[in-house]
Amino acid sequence: MLKQQLNLKLQNKLVLTLSLKQQLSLLLLPKIELQETIKTELQENPFLEEVINIEPDFEPVRDYSKYYEDEDKQPITSRIAYKPSLSDIVDFQIDLEFEGKEKEIAREIAGNVDNKGFLAVSVEEIASRLGVPPEEVEEVRQKLMRLEPTGFASRDIRENLIVQYREIFGADDDAEEIIKSDLENLQNLQYLTEKYRHLTEEKIKEIICNIKSLKPYPAVGYAEEPAQYVEPDVYVYDHGDRFEVVVNESGLPKLKLTTAYRKLISDKSLPEETRKFLEDKLQVAMGIIKGIQQRRENLKKITEILVNYQADFIRKGREYLKPLILKDVAEEVGLHESTVSRIVSSKYVQLPTGVMPLKAFFSNRLSSSSGDVSTEKVKYMIAQLIQNEDKRKPLSDQKIADILKKQGINVARRTVTKYREQLNIPDSRTRRMKR
Repeated sequence: MLKQQLNLKLQNKLVLTLSLKQQLSLLLLPKIELQETIKTELQENPFLEEVINIEPDFEPVRDYSKYYEDEDKQPITSRIAYKPSLSDIVDFQIDLEFEGKEKEIAREIAGNVDNKGFLAVSVEEIASRLGVPPEEVEEVRQKLMRLEPTGFASRDIRENLIVQYREIFGADDDAEEIIKSDLENLQNLQYLTEKYRHLTEEKIKEIICNIKSLKPYPAVGYAEEPAQYVEPDVYVYDHGDRFEVVVNESGLPKLKLTTAYRKLISDKSLPEETRKFLEDKLQVAMGIIKGIQQRRENLKKITEILVNYQADFIRKGREYLKPLILKDVAEEVGLHESTVSRIVSSKYVQLPTGVMPLKAFFSNRLSSSSGDVSTEKVKYMIAQLIQNEDKRKPLSDQKIADILKKQGINVARRTVTKYREQLNIPDSRTRRMKR
């Protein structure tokens, strides 16, 4: 009797985890991927059933006639999405996961990663540059490797695979030993079974299959590609005195739980394996329904906060973007920073001026004599200074920093250099040569 009670407790814990995991995974999905996930689950999950609604309940373009006469006349920026680079993705996570000196170290590490995602210099070299102990740099690097993409800033393929294996399949000493010593022998099953006699052939096959599913390079899949058409996750309508936010759920099947299989679960003659399958599927189905609702509510709530706070940015342009970080929104909406990060990641909003990622509403702070200003505002000011400079005597980065300082904005020369490079503006020497 005790054994049966113990099994029931363990099973309930697993069931809860399945439901929560499903809910969290839906927060990550942009609209198009969410649509595909729901369609797949409808086919595979016996507990999910589509609610057929003849009357459409959402028209995402109902008010856009006042912005565009027809689709062909829409500016290209309203239909092509910005594709975040690997650098954008890593920078965003560094802002979320690190503070103070650790953030500076993390940025230095990220700036020394090659196009495959591997660290191109030694930890000791980075430590020497920053004047910190190598142990401190290594501690930050270990954290970086567990961000997205997993394995980022690892030293080589083997370390990258080990980090991925741990994150996806859990710690496994045998798998790690095979990665370290026999990566080149994965095709030689006979050799591996003879060398690792304490493992069954099935276990070795499982490890090999798991290893082959991993990415050999952390940056795989993050190479620069042409911008692609996307469907916005949220529509924002500007009514002058207020913004209206509508979550785009057009084309998403409406779901409900079917009761057809519930009787089977209570059938005492049901094989345990079948019962377990049905219980897992039921929890996944419940997680999907709850997850869609949470995604809708949280996406709407967060977007409303963003557009109301950044109203000038929407109506006047990027130079009016105010400083805003994840922590600010998390406190306002009552969610954890990591949850806000999941919700805004890979999501796009349709504004009257075009489509943009929700992450575009965020900007770090820089101090000025009149208060905090956003980094985007400073970038705009740098671009304006260069645009209006004497073409015969282009402004150096130090000169730009001095001008900004006189305007009350404290920014270092190396920061000006960084922002100028992000704007794809060449240095003063190159600008002079091109004139």
